[in-house]
Amino acid sequence: MVKKIVITLVSLILLLVVAYNVTLVYVDNNISQKIPDNVFNDCKKVWSSRGFYDTVAEQNSIKSVKRGQALGYQGYEIDLFYDVKTNRFIVSHDRPTKDEQGNLQYTEKEGEILTLEKLFKKTAKDTYFWLDYKNLDRISPETTAIAVKRLQVISNVDGVKERIYIEGSNPLRLSMYTDAGFKTILGMHPPYEDNILSSLGVNIFKLVYYFNNITALAMNSGSQNSLIYGPQTEKLLAGIPVFLFHIPNDEKLINYFLSKNDVRVLLIDGHKKVNRADMNSCQ
Repeated sequence: MVKKIVITLVSLILLLVVAYNVTLVYVDNNISQKIPDNVFNDCKKVWSSRGFYDTVAEQNSIKSVKRGQALGYQGYEIDLFYDVKTNRFIVSHDRPTKDEQGNLQYTEKEGEILTLEKLFKKTAKDTYFWLDYKNLDRISPETTAIAVKRLQVISNVDGVKERIYIEGSNPLRLSMYTDAGFKTILGMHPPYEDNILSSLGVNIFKLVYYFNNITALAMNSGSQNSLIYGPQTEKLLAGIPVFLFHIPNDEKLINYFLSKNDVRVLLIDGHKKVNRADMNSCQ
């Protein structure tokens, strides 16, 4: 009896291993034949995280984006929440709190609640946006459908819809935005490359990316001494557009990532004000 159970378990494990590897070969083959020509692919890959700000209060504000535009940045990573009750996208990094009546209270920007609609109206011309959708995974499919329609309306300004990249960790919700014509980014958190499970983690995210029709992947870059997006991960994700964040302010490391064809956007250490707008791979 025990022998039969062991044989059955071993057979199942072997079957899973074979299925996993066959699926990877299929996915890699399809990715290699698909050229992502609709994803940002300019030599000015360095975007501004939350705009260019002097204080924490200025992050994710119209002022910080306009200041970044003056410095020459083409794109901006912006944090936002979808407010279900008011059907608005609120620009904010901090999670909202509740007042005594249970209404959500968001961090104000320049004396008011900043909506994505207003940010677009003031700054969208020729500008790219990486939208870090903070509560995407906590919204139902029905409510997401309403949110998608709302984004369709407010992105109808200066052709900005073509320059929006929506990041989230829920591939099923993200795919609803992809189906509506938006570009999407799956946020992934694989182990460092020196971790024995790194390849497995990266491949799982790759499969999720492929089978949910996501546009690109986003991940922490790691540091010079301990990379997350290094040679091994680069090889496993070949052909997939990658957006990197939390890159240390190290010129050598930045140039290393600038040289990678699949790396489309770089965010330099989002916790500090760093001007790297002049760094590019145009030469």
